[in-house]
Amino acid sequence: MSDNQLGVLRDAPEAARINAPSSAYLGNGPNSSTAANKENVPTGTGSSPADKAASTPAVTPSQPAPNNRKRKAPATPPTPRPLPTSDELEDIIIEGPLTDNCDQVRRKINRALDAGIITKTALAGELGVSVKSLSGFLREHGAYKGQGYSSYPAAWEYFKKLEAVGYKIPNKTSVAKKQKTDSAAGSEAGNSSAQATGTSNSAGVDISDIYLEGEETDDVPVYDTCDEIRRKIDAHLKKPGVTMAQFCRDIHAQFHGINRPANIHTSQLTRFRGMKGARAGATSSVFYGAYVFFEKLRIKEKRPMTKHRQDMEEIWPEGFDRTDDGRKSYICLAGERPYMDHYGRITIQ
Repeated sequence: MSDNQLGVLRDAPEAARINAPSSAYLGNGPNSSTAANKENVPTGTGSSPADKAASTPAVTPSQPAPNNRKRKAPATPPTPRPLPTSDELEDIIIEGPLTDNCDQVRRKINRALDAGIITKTALAGELGVSVKSLSGFLREHGAYKGQGYSSYPAAWEYFKKLEAVGYKIPNKTSVAKKQKTDSAAGSEAGNSSAQATGTSNSAGVDISDIYLEGEETDDVPVYDTCDEIRRKIDAHLKKPGVTMAQFCRDIHAQFHGINRPANIHTSQLTRFRGMKGARAGATSSVFYGAYVFFEKLRIKEKRPMTKHRQDMEEIWPEGFDRTDDGRKSYICLAGERPYMDHYGRITIQ
């Protein structure tokens, strides 16, 4: 090493270390060139220590990173899939004996009607039967009641075809949730109003201030037939957001006497809806509780009595007989038989 090079090292050691060859200031050991190369990595390539330090974000312990997670919106239930058309089901052949009894087929029909995916008239058209035949079949009750209706095998075959194409009838609850989700703002406003007024029934109307004579002993005179109450129940359950479970709670809330039932289940409601006849189901708790509920609702909404209701008060001044469900026996002469009219009156003819 020359005297000039030694002077540079004394006056500016850092500059000399960068610009001078490695042999001028490093030993000749096996790691000499490797150490030199680490120091001479040019900046701006992303590999130098300076570049790595610059690319690493500084973290201040006193300032935690912000939480960027957004609140997820509630999942919206899917829109019910439309029913397959007649053309789509035309080529499907269903063979074999009927595997569902009458009650099972009726439940499928009621489920489709309650979900709102088809009307009774449209369903009768799909089955190729009259609305009268379909309505008569739906009014029957029992696993083997209704086998004589053409609606029974036609409906069984229709629902089997739906299963064959992979169509699943939606539950009414999922449709109601969809409707509530689509009108979330309105639902929240309605819930706030309901909480303020104390309403908690399926009608959304506060009837707690309505009193009917005899309700404390569960002895309110009834001026409707069982068939009329069934018609009102069917119409009420078709309203958006109304469920069978909530309506059963509404019915149970109308009982106050010592014989108040412990509960009213949806199976009891389904059984009552499946009956047919002016007196069929008269002894059921569903019949009495539903009548009281609808009567309070009529009074609260200031609706006038129907002609049927006025006729019932004239025919049954003490109230409809709730002890006879139409299964009593009658003694008749030869050639005579008992008949029941739509008001529940029995005559021998």
